[in-house]
Amino acid sequence: MKGMLLLALVAGGGLLFFGCAAMHQGSAQTDYAQGRLDDAASEIQSALASDPDNLQLKHLAAKIFTARGVRSYQGGQMVAASDDFHRAIDYYPTDAQPYDYLGLIAFSQHDWRDALRYGSQAAGLAGKPDPGYVHQAREELRREQSGNPGVRRGRRPQNWSSQTQ
Repeated sequence: MKGMLLLALVAGGGLLFFGCAAMHQGSAQTDYAQGRLDDAASEIQSALASDPDNLQLKHLAAKIFTARGVRSYQGGQMVAASDDFHRAIDYYPTDAQPYDYLGLIAFSQHDWRDALRYGSQAAGLAGKPDPGYVHQAREELRREQSGNPGVRRGRRPQNWSSQTQ
């Protein structure tokens, strides 16, 4: 009899636990739709704490962190943007957009190798050719390796990104 009671309590707790995830997911979706990205991020993390293997929650988390990363990127907050793009990739590693933004961030910091890596990854996931900044990063890397960095450093590349426009 004790075993059956314990099983019922565990099962009941599991239902309550799942109910919390669904409640947080609903709040996250509402906050996301209304542009309250910090609140959405908090809610989705609570939902994932309750149900960490839920692919639907992970996909929503990636959308939220990507959107928040874009907002930070547009506001010139590259560290915050990068953190959010990496979180998005952790939740949904086959979404091209966060990789593209990481490539753009790397390019703006003259980190040609990461610009190539992230930009090419984004293009591959999106099924598109490499964006212009990847070609320019490749050229800049060749110049650096040859000992002739040239005068193009710091210039915004033509065709900045084929993914984010």
